[in-house]
Amino acid sequence: MTDKLWGGRFDEDITQDVLDYTLTVDVDERLVFADLWQDIAHVLMLGARGIVTGEVTRALLGSLLRLWDQSERGELRLRPELEDVHFNIEQKVIEDLGREIGGHLQTARSRNDQVSTDTRMYLRRVQLDAVAANLELIGELIGFPEEDLLAILPGYTHSQAAQPISVAFWKTAHASMLLRDVRRLRGVFDRTDESPLGACALAGTSFALDRELTARLLGFRGVLSHALDATSARDYLIESASAFAIGGNNLSRMAEEIVMWSGHEYSLVEVSDAYATGSSIMPQKKNPVVAELARGRTGRTVGTLVQLLTMAKGVTLGYSCDLQEDKPYLWHAIDTYLSTLRIVAGQTRGLRFDSGRGEELCWDNFSTATELANHLVADSGLAFREAHHVSGALVSALIKRGSTLRDTAAGAEILAGLGHPVAEPVLARIFAPATAVAGYTSPGGTSPQSVTAVRAELRAAVTAHAAWLDGTRRRLRSAYEAAFGAARDVAGGADVGKALGRIAPDLPTLNGELS
Repeated sequence: MTDKLWGGRFDEDITQDVLDYTLTVDVDERLVFADLWQDIAHVLMLGARGIVTGEVTRALLGSLLRLWDQSERGELRLRPELEDVHFNIEQKVIEDLGREIGGHLQTARSRNDQVSTDTRMYLRRVQLDAVAANLELIGELIGFPEEDLLAILPGYTHSQAAQPISVAFWKTAHASMLLRDVRRLRGVFDRTDESPLGACALAGTSFALDRELTARLLGFRGVLSHALDATSARDYLIESASAFAIGGNNLSRMAEEIVMWSGHEYSLVEVSDAYATGSSIMPQKKNPVVAELARGRTGRTVGTLVQLLTMAKGVTLGYSCDLQEDKPYLWHAIDTYLSTLRIVAGQTRGLRFDSGRGEELCWDNFSTATELANHLVADSGLAFREAHHVSGALVSALIKRGSTLRDTAAGAEILAGLGHPVAEPVLARIFAPATAVAGYTSPGGTSPQSVTAVRAELRAAVTAHAAWLDGTRRRLRSAYEAAFGAARDVAGGADVGKALGRIAPDLPTLNGELS
């Protein structure tokens, strides 16, 4: 008979190559904190419901607390031959207390609800870290100096010059996009923050569990009620991967602009030396490598999303080992996304924009031609489509002369010939990029007052999200402290019912069972 914890019906052990192929201890290292916290909550519940005796409850909690202390000191090591984090901890408890006592740890529980609970607990932490990192980056973007409100940049559509914008307008655009990433992360957090513990393998159990108690001890907002769904669900993982991939894409779009605009042909922005490297052969080079890597590493997050979708699509309800493939890729995406968010925040802090260069390009690339059309509509009563035609004809004529909108004398001459005269001083004002930027006063436009209003909205949203983040972290911390406080009391000899009664005010209130 094999000596595996699951080996009662087996006559021989798995081979080493099968163990190597199936083990997950290297991936499970991140789940140790969650598994131990979960074990403690589960044992407290078993004791409170009388499923195990008070003596067993005290012994199990004492052993788990000792393992927790080892983990906190960095001394807890997972053994590969024990396959995963769950069997490692159970085996350590059995070695500590003997099978007669330690063997009670897995009562009314399966690795199926264990792994889902652990993963949700870990993902909650990651999602909150991602919210915090996004808020920090948004703060960098909207914390611009007032001169950025009229610091000119060319705006582009189809990668062609379109209309002038400001540095502040560009920064708030990216902040607005990142704020949706925060909302997206909060949404997936809400659907991750559901306790599957107590669903067991797939069908529940004949033991009279209190699933709401364990959910509260673990800081969950509610219980995922259906046992088969609770153990089968991986959509929260896929949705997390989607949030990371979309967030990575948004960072990549910003990085692409920085890479492009830092080239000599644009010369619109320069990254600080700390976020660039040189060439091994060309001494003049300054390469924006952080932005390039932020752009390139998006492929990791996108690839993870595709891998998870592919993994889950053919798996029927009920656990299959296919689902074991979720975490290695997701961990990689998490590390990539969080590290990119944090380094992009640092890079953003040191960006230096060249407004003079931006204004020069806007003069030369006809990006204020729309303002002539708008003037003809407002001043002469032309239909916009006719005004658009006149402005296009002016641009065509200037290009043929090898001139730009800077040549207001030529512009006045051409417009007079087209039957729509505009005085040269008026043209000089209309075509000035700074005038155009200041003149787009519609809500969400480039004018200083419009951008300032958007920044105020963004700041208010950041404040609200930061308050939610702080409150959620406090809620999880309170649940952790309450659970471990009760465990220490019981391990020290206190009655489990009284210990849980003392911590009841510190536990989160559930929103009920979630469907």
